[in-house]
Amino acid sequence: MKNTLMIDMDTEREDVIRISKPEDLSNAVDDSDKARQMVLNDLTTVCNALGTLIHLSDANGYMDSKTASKMCIDFITSNFTEETPNNGDTNDLETESDDENNGH
Repeated sequence: MKNTLMIDMDTEREDVIRISKPEDLSNAVDDSDKARQMVLNDLTTVCNALGTLIHLSDANGYMDSKTASKMCIDFITSNFTEETPNNGDTNDLETESDDENNGH
């Protein structure tokens, strides 16, 4: 699969996160089935990119992969599921203190 997805985050804008595609790809969507498949492909792309960032973070000693994965899962759970109420800030991942990240 080949997919292009651009994510732009600017906390000084009203619409903090913008997700876009090159014009030729976004114009190719002409029915709901293609739009659905495009969104599923984009979710797959974001998940794979997130996995790559988690791996790079771990490999470079910035944060172990277990902590980084948990941080991401907790963020998604608290902001996008009904089980846990939204904390009011859906734009920021908050890392725990260095002591907690390193198991101290």
